[in-house]
Amino acid sequence: MFSEQFNVRFYETDALAHVSNTVVAGWFESGREPIFKLFSPNLDLRNWPLILASYKIDFHLQIFYGKPVEVRTYVSRIGNSSFETYQEIWQQNQKVASGNTTLVRFDFSSNKAVPIEAEIKSQLQEHFYPQQESAK
Repeated sequence: MFSEQFNVRFYETDALAHVSNTVVAGWFESGREPIFKLFSPNLDLRNWPLILASYKIDFHLQIFYGKPVEVRTYVSRIGNSSFETYQEIWQQNQKVASGNTTLVRFDFSSNKAVPIEAEIKSQLQEHFYPQQESAK
C-alpha cells in the first residue's frame, strides 16, 4: 500500500461546507504518484508511459475542512498491458471515499498499448490490496 496525507484546503470546500466531490479525483491522482514513479522515476512528461482508461469513485461519508485526509493506494489487478488501482480516502479513522482506476501502459509513438515489464509487475504486486492476496 502507498499512503499520502493531505490537509484539506479551504478552497476545496463547496457551498454545503464539505469537500467538493471534484476534489477527490485529484487526491486519488496525487495518491497514484508513487505508482507513476515505478514507470517513470523522474516523472518525465515528454516520455509518459501511462494513460487513464477509466475511473469510478464512491462517496461513503462527507469530507470536511480542517481535518487531514489519508489516501491509501493499492493495486487490485495486473494484466498484460493494464492494471487497476483501488484507493481509499480516510478522515478521522473513517473511510469517506473509495475508487477504482484502470491505467494502461501506452506507447505514444506507436499509439498502442504495450506490455508492462516483468520488473514493474513485480513491484506492483508488492502493493496488492489485501483481499486480492487472499483470493490467490
